[in-house]
Amino acid sequence: MSFLSRLIIFSVVIFSFLPVKSFTQEVYICVWRNPERTMTRIFKEAKDYRTITKKITSSQLEIIEKRLGSKLLPGQRETYQYYEMLDATGAVLGYIIAASQKGEYGAIEFVFGLDGEKKINGIYIQRARERDKEFKKEEFLKQFITKSIKDIDKLEIIEPSTEKRGEGIKAKKTVGTKSVLLGIKKELVAFDKLVQR
Repeated sequence: MSFLSRLIIFSVVIFSFLPVKSFTQEVYICVWRNPERTMTRIFKEAKDYRTITKKITSSQLEIIEKRLGSKLLPGQRETYQYYEMLDATGAVLGYIIAASQKGEYGAIEFVFGLDGEKKINGIYIQRARERDKEFKKEEFLKQFITKSIKDIDKLEIIEPSTEKRGEGIKAKKTVGTKSVLLGIKKELVAFDKLVQR
């Protein structure tokens, strides 16, 4: 047996006994998968898009996290990315935000759009491995439509069985529904602070 073969076998044996966490770090960056195919899912008139990346300064991060009442996840603390949706003339129709939030079994990825008035005009789940399916239900997701950055601070999940009324999102409180709500709040708070339009 050659030296290289013995080294490979030795490495495989040694590394198989080491804890996985020593090699991995949870990083929650969401990539918008297949933008050319899915951009018209939210913006029917879209012909193209432009990727915009903003650097988050430490003072901006502090303001965002204070308003949110929660820390941003690893991978979301240095930069903020969104997409401008363009019509045939190159005019901006609105914005797409591809977001992720920690679920019970990994990242929940979702994509939503903001129209010119900064109101949510569409949302879909891009990828998730959750066993809970409440956050994927159309009746849950459609409640975010027409909500704006101004509304987002007041939003909370209201159990359907309660008579509580107000600005809430009616849904069972599950890891998935809470994650999507927190993820949307996080993205809109950051958009509000970082995008001057």
